[in-house]
Amino acid sequence: MARRLRGHRHRHHPRPLDSWRVGFTFPDGQRVTHMWDATYGQDGTRVTATAADYNKSVAAGGKLAFGFLGSWDGTNHPPSGLTLNGRACAPV
Repeated sequence: MARRLRGHRHRHHPRPLDSWRVGFTFPDGQRVTHMWDATYGQDGTRVTATAADYNKSVAAGGKLAFGFLGSWDGTNHPPSGLTLNGRACAPV
């Protein structure tokens, strides 16, 4: 099966970002098959999305967005362990 998801992260911080990297973990062995508005790497269940050159800057209080297609067999729980630039954060 394939799943289409558009992810986004709201920034509520007084400083802007010069670049961003979002990480998350799939609990059921899902695999990213295509990503847009970011490049990705996947090591087992852990996925890292890295900003594209054209959207790497995020204004203070702004938001970032990227999307992906994925595949899985069986159960498809949402990802967990969300990080932004290596720091834990919660989905908004």
